[in-house]
Amino acid sequence: MKQQSKLWISIVAAVALLSACSEQTTAPAKQPVANKEQTKEQTPVDFTLVESTNQPFSISLLPKFSLEAEEPGKDVVMHESEQEQWMRIELLPKDASNEMETYAKERAAAISEQAVLFEGTLPFENAIAYEAHVDDSVVYVIGVTEDAPMFLTVFTKKEENWLDTFMTMAKTIERKKTETNEQTKEQFFTYKSSNQPFQANILNGYMAEAIEPGKDMIFLDEEKASMTVELIDEGADWSLVAEQAEQYVKASSKDGHVEKITWTKGARLNGSDVYKSAIEDGEVYVFVVKNGTPMRLTIFVQQENELDPFLQMAETVERID
Repeated sequence: MKQQSKLWISIVAAVALLSACSEQTTAPAKQPVANKEQTKEQTPVDFTLVESTNQPFSISLLPKFSLEAEEPGKDVVMHESEQEQWMRIELLPKDASNEMETYAKERAAAISEQAVLFEGTLPFENAIAYEAHVDDSVVYVIGVTEDAPMFLTVFTKKEENWLDTFMTMAKTIERKKTETNEQTKEQFFTYKSSNQPFQANILNGYMAEAIEPGKDMIFLDEEKASMTVELIDEGADWSLVAEQAEQYVKASSKDGHVEKITWTKGARLNGSDVYKSAIEDGEVYVFVVKNGTPMRLTIFVQQENELDPFLQMAETVERID
């Protein structure tokens, strides 16, 4: 009987030992769950490769973002619905790296005297950055001093900061090696009006001249495609300016129909009231610009692709009182 009792105790002990071993060997099976989550987080981002028509570079954009020429030598990345959040890209000559710290500091100070060095992380090995807080916005001035020097200026919001989103796209910028810095510089010339207190960057091939007091014209061929620039005083009666713009477009129209829209592209022209209509040999646009440099722009084009160069140049109009 004692032998049977000892045998029973041995069997129970062996079963308990095997059970304990089984628990130890099966416990790690829970680890792959964490690996699945990590794999899910690493899902490839849906980028679209875009090449600038204004500067020699390409960039991969996230969904709902677009690349637009702001002015000669400057492009902007904008979101289709969040117009207040955007990034300016400006390629620089290689020798600009030597003075990048000074340039960045000066640009940041021009935005806000309280601008400070940015202490966060950036996707570049060699870069200097400042951040400036203006009302409910934050502006980041980033000077990249690598093989392809450039300035990145990011405009975003304090409560909904998109810096990381813009940097995700910025790190994909690739400069075209077939273009030289000298070619980039020579894409435009600066026109200083002797008729009105403004200057603008004019694309090569275009001409600019005063045509009457208070009006300057930029054109390829004034009989085919042209833009007239009229500065407007800040104290102007904007309702009267708008009425005159609409009447002018209606008088130029071939059928009397005038379409009014709010412009949502670019930087300085963004928010402008635009009056447009079809004419006998093309289209006429009148932009009433209230922000930045208040002005009225009258543009005649025969083909749709003639409009964009004028808008690029319009973005550079700057009052120099």
